Amino acid sequence: MQSFWEMSAFVFTIALLAMISPGPDFFIVLKNSLRYTRKPAMMTAFGVWMGVMTHMIYCVAGIAIIITATPWLFTLLRYAGAAYLIWIGLKALFAKASGATYYNESAVREDVPLKSAFMQGYLCNLLNPKATLFFLSIFTQVLNADSSMGDKLWIAFIITAQALVWWPCVVYLFQSQWVQRRFFKIQFFIDKLLGIILILLGIKVAIGF
Repeated sequence: MQSFWEMSAFVFTIALLAMISPGPDFFIVLKNSLRYTRKPAMMTAFGVWMGVMTHMIYCVAGIAIIITATPWLFTLLRYAGAAYLIWIGLKALFAKASGATYYNESAVREDVPLKSAFMQGYLCNLLNPKATLFFLSIFTQVLNADSSMGDKLWIAFIITAQALVWWPCVVYLFQSQWVQRRFFKIQFFIDKLLGIILILLGIKVAIGF
C-alpha cells in the first residue's frame, strides 16, 4: 500500500501531466484568452475549474462509479460533450475577423457576457467523458475500500488546487502583449485553426477514444 506522500506525489504528477497536455479545456481557454478581454477569459478559466470541482464532488461521493457502470448514461454524456465541442468549434470557425488594421488593446480583445464565458469553460470540462474516466481512474488507483474520507478530500484538494493555479496562468500567458501582437497578425487563421481542432476533438469524443 502506498504511503501518504507516495500517494500525494502520484496524484500531483499524473494530474499535472494531464492538465498541461493540450485538450478541449486548453483550447477553449486559449481561444477565449486570445479573443476576449481579461474578465471573460478568466471566467472561462474559472468555469473549467468549477467543472473540475464538480468532477471531484461526485468522485468523492462515489457517483462516478455509477456513471461509468451505466452504459446509456455514459454514452449520453459522451455525445453531449461531443456536440458541445463541435458547436463551439463551428462558432470559432465562422467567427468574423475583428476588422482592425493595427494592433492595440481594444482592437484585439473583444467582450462577451461573463456568464457565457463561464459556461463555455464549465460545460467544456464537465461534458468531457475522458475527464470522468481520468478522475475515476485516479481515485480507484490510489484508494481502496478502507480509505478514509480524508484521503478522498486530500486527492480532490490536490487536483483542484492545481487547476486553480494552472488555468489563470494560461490566460495571463496568452493575454500578454508579446503574444497578442503576434496573434493579431494571424488572427483569422488562428480562429479557423482552433475551430477545426475543437471540431476534431468533438468528433473524436463521439466516435470513441
